[in-house]
Amino acid sequence: MESAGLVSRLLGSEAETIEFGRLLAQTLQAGDVVALRGELGAGKTTLVRGILLGLGHLEPVRSPTYNLIQTFETIPPVMHADLYRLKGESLHELDDYFETHLCLIEWPERIPSLPFTAEIHLEISGDERLISLSGIGPNL
Repeated sequence: MESAGLVSRLLGSEAETIEFGRLLAQTLQAGDVVALRGELGAGKTTLVRGILLGLGHLEPVRSPTYNLIQTFETIPPVMHADLYRLKGESLHELDDYFETHLCLIEWPERIPSLPFTAEIHLEISGDERLISLSGIGPNL
């Protein structure tokens, strides 16, 4: 993934968030560790659904809030983590995925020492979502 400055977009619906994720999937690769930031309900898991759709995954996608980590056999393989329930702990199992998977991590502030290569911030703005990306190619 090429490094880039901050890119922002306004997304008007869940369908637009999924479509943006589908397009974003084309710029991501194994070894990328992406921090997904935003409050509850901001659309982080919806964006992950779009990314996975863009990689050919057609099954339902749920947030891994309770099992913490989900993997998907796409190309590249994806590891989706939700760290919301962690409280000052580390999750050493994540290390196993950093080189071989595209890693999408919700609530990254729970383990700030993770080696993030990019960041996506989703913010609720009325009925819309403002999405800001840093460290991701500007061709979106």
